[in-house]
Amino acid sequence: MADGQERIDKLTAAERLASADQASNKMVAAGTSSRATLFVYVVLGSIAMSLEHVLSPKMALGLFAVAVVAALVHYMIMRSRATMRPLLSSSATYGWYAFLASMIVMCLRFWVAEDPWSIGAKLVVSCTALWHLLSAAQTAWDKDRVQDAQEMAG
Repeated sequence: MADGQERIDKLTAAERLASADQASNKMVAAGTSSRATLFVYVVLGSIAMSLEHVLSPKMALGLFAVAVVAALVHYMIMRSRATMRPLLSSSATYGWYAFLASMIVMCLRFWVAEDPWSIGAKLVVSCTALWHLLSAAQTAWDKDRVQDAQEMAG
């Protein structure tokens, strides 16, 4: 009977650890900006990069106005959330993803797109590459926050 009770205790402990891990991941995800906000910024940046050689001043002003509205909405959403404490230690994996994203942006700036097909191709390539890298950076940052909080508690 003692062996059976020990096994039940181990299963209960494993379930509680899994539950705590899920709760901490949800808490970190709720404290950071949403993926929708990141997606809006990626799309706006990709549109600006794709149209940089054919963009009229009025279109540039309109795109800037949309970016300002998106930034204000993001600010209003984030100001009601608790401020996050700085990480004590991190793997800085998210920094490497952000560095790669900046390298992709530099390479995309060399691509001159003036006809509709090349503009569309540049838009698809830039959205795909930047979304992948910045989403991975956000995931790595969230993972580091959870790990840092677990180390701090232990």
